[in-house]
Amino acid sequence: MGLGIAIVSPTLSMASAPVLFRQPAYESPVRGEPDDLVLLAGAGFAANDEVIYQAVDTATESRTPPLLVPDAPTAHSGRADIVSLANLPQSLTVRLPKTMHSGQTYALWVRNAQRESSKAVYINDPRPFWITPAFVYASKALASLPRTIKVVGRNLQPPTGGVMRLKLTGPQTVILEARPASVDRNALDHFVAQANLPMALLPGLYRIAVSRDAAHWVELAPQELEVRRDPPPVAEFAVSADAQGGCRPGNDANDTPCVLRAIAAAQAAGGGTVTFGPGVWKLSGVGLSAPDGIVVPTGVNLRGAGRETTSIIRAADWPAAPPTATFTLVGHNRVEGITFRDAKVYGLSDPLTTFLKLGHTRATGATHGDTGAIEEVVITNNLFDRPYFAIADGGAPIERLFVTYNEFGAYRGGLELAGNRLLSERFRVDDSVVAFNLFKPGSHLDVPNRQGTTASEIGASHRLDFSDNTADGAATDYLYSASDAHGWRAGFFWHMINNHEMLLISGNNASCTGDKVGDGEAIALDNNGNTFALDEAATVLDASEDSVTVAGPLQRTQDGQRVPAESYYEGHWIALAQGPGLGQVRKIVSYRIDPSSRQIAFKVSPAWDVTPMRGQSRVDIAREFWQTYIVANTVDQRQPRCGKSNRSNTKGGVITLWAQTADSAVAGNQQYDADGISFQQFYSVLDAGCRDCRRESGSLNFVEIRDNRIEGEYRWDDGCSSSGIFGSLAAGPTRHAAEPPTLGYGLSISHNLIDRADGFRGGAIAFSPTWYQGPAPQRWALVDNALIFKNRITGFDAPPAKPCHGTQSQARTAIELGGSSLVWRTVLYDNACPDARRKVGLPSQAVTRVCPTGTVASCECPT
Repeated sequence: MGLGIAIVSPTLSMASAPVLFRQPAYESPVRGEPDDLVLLAGAGFAANDEVIYQAVDTATESRTPPLLVPDAPTAHSGRADIVSLANLPQSLTVRLPKTMHSGQTYALWVRNAQRESSKAVYINDPRPFWITPAFVYASKALASLPRTIKVVGRNLQPPTGGVMRLKLTGPQTVILEARPASVDRNALDHFVAQANLPMALLPGLYRIAVSRDAAHWVELAPQELEVRRDPPPVAEFAVSADAQGGCRPGNDANDTPCVLRAIAAAQAAGGGTVTFGPGVWKLSGVGLSAPDGIVVPTGVNLRGAGRETTSIIRAADWPAAPPTATFTLVGHNRVEGITFRDAKVYGLSDPLTTFLKLGHTRATGATHGDTGAIEEVVITNNLFDRPYFAIADGGAPIERLFVTYNEFGAYRGGLELAGNRLLSERFRVDDSVVAFNLFKPGSHLDVPNRQGTTASEIGASHRLDFSDNTADGAATDYLYSASDAHGWRAGFFWHMINNHEMLLISGNNASCTGDKVGDGEAIALDNNGNTFALDEAATVLDASEDSVTVAGPLQRTQDGQRVPAESYYEGHWIALAQGPGLGQVRKIVSYRIDPSSRQIAFKVSPAWDVTPMRGQSRVDIAREFWQTYIVANTVDQRQPRCGKSNRSNTKGGVITLWAQTADSAVAGNQQYDADGISFQQFYSVLDAGCRDCRRESGSLNFVEIRDNRIEGEYRWDDGCSSSGIFGSLAAGPTRHAAEPPTLGYGLSISHNLIDRADGFRGGAIAFSPTWYQGPAPQRWALVDNALIFKNRITGFDAPPAKPCHGTQSQARTAIELGGSSLVWRTVLYDNACPDARRKVGLPSQAVTRVCPTGTVASCECPT
């Protein structure tokens, strides 16, 4: 079959076997359906290479390419068409044959003219990475959750007509059948295999494996499922008991003394549950000292008779010195069946307070080991009625937190696990579940500062399952007045007080997230709080298979505070942003600073697939969103349910990747009248000649945006409204530093449906500058080798939107790449835009338009 492609062929290098990125969790190919494009990245590719594929049962290390390759591709083996050589010697772009089977695991090799082959890489092979929850009980439910286990990773969908199986191997061996997601969430099957657990399991540790055929198993390592003995009954201490003072609900007396005595009695007994009977219990803060309020010790629980019948009211006389809490949970606590109500009416000048605080408030400068992590807190089936914050952290790391089936109606924020960037101890939320909660907005609105009520904010995480929550912005239950601003400032927000690693954001619903003020994020991965180790992207001075050396110095100040530069950047990530090894992202496990040369040698894990090259490769060091999946969420900004009443922008309902992000996916989401999906490639260094410049970057390495449905936008007729799939480009004009590095590599945008939704400069899929475009000549490969294929774009027969703030009207364009010289070597294939007046806008840099002969017209190949 003939291909109409534009290819630039550089001079061939000396022959050696090509090297591919091939580690399953780090930048290797993941998924490929028949007729899809796939980027094969690595090193040593040449114009006369060939790509061979073969169907396999499972990914193995020892496979070699078949000796005989059929001339015509079959479902079992053959050659894949190479459709772009524009990025030699660092990558090849291939088109998979239509004869392949959907979902089948295939091995791929690159073979050069000397018949030397790379090691195999795999597509569509099951890749289990982690499990949630991290532990279960032998037979009892955990945190009111269904008795299920989720395996999270990639390519976990069942085979056609079959099932995905999970095997638990430990004190007993159990094989479970994963249940498929509902039809409207079927994209979730590629990322989650979920199965019901047996009614009873023997306690102990279990290894986990998955299989599509019950014959070949892929084991998850190193995490194991812990099955614990069912928790024994614990003693109960009623607040109303005579021994605690005989307090009674509903009499407007102060019940705080009885609560304190009941908690003390439970603690003295080695643990127990403090019970609140039906009625209204009043807590006065008279005599309590800030900041911790009533401290709930380890092993002590709080339980009401049900949130419909038991209420705890925090009186308006609670101490006002910030920060204050009603209850401080220090670990191994369960809180359930209570309505927590705040009698105070809050305003903009009030200090930050919370009803439930996780851990004692940490002082600025506290170091690791002061109190340790806050562990195993369960907060379930409660209602939070107009507190400032409902649940917040005290600054300590949190492990195995379960927040389930609660209703939040907080003034400013429901779940505020933001961490404290001024602490030297690393904050993180580990092995935790936030699920099946309902968030409703409060009255907080600060227009000058573009702030308002947010459903949740989380500053760092590791193996966090954030699923099946609802941020109902149309609700008015918890507004102080019907005339208060409706909706949200933002829905579900993540920032970078530390890394986010293995984060699942799935099945959530968010509505009216731009109705108050601000950017109106429905789901946001944000760079706020990120810390960058170097003054600028640094040239590699030396490297080995698991290390890289660059010139110092390291930044010794972050957020205005001195940091211990000799150890602070352990746990940060190194991204190769230019030269050999481009696109690889690895975690720093240790480093050493040479006191005489100030050179820094970083050790990384895992080892590089392609070792960086001295004098050619460049690196950037920061925190990272890694293996983050935003999957099967629904965002609704439609009127009349939502007001589209944002007071600062024509914005609302965006899913945004505005941060360092690698090996991640945005898939199967549905957005209505919202701002679509946006992402940023951004580079800036400090420069006295640039008032706006700061040290920061935002990058996307091997991110997939697939199978999303975007229908309508916030304001279709207004050029200030942005939607579709939009990539923001920005690079400071700094002249003293080297040119901006590549910050978008391995990006794939495919199989999305976009209807009447376009981004800045008018593109349904668009890359456009939103700030400076770097120093002259402003022709930098900020985004390199993006793949845009099999998207369907409709509703683009409309006239241009009205100009935004005096700019010129922009034509409705299906795919707009032409507004900048910062996008290089893009590959376009089989994108449909049947009614678009303007189908593509292309940059001056070469774009590969894949136009097979005999196929139907596409956006990029109109005839």
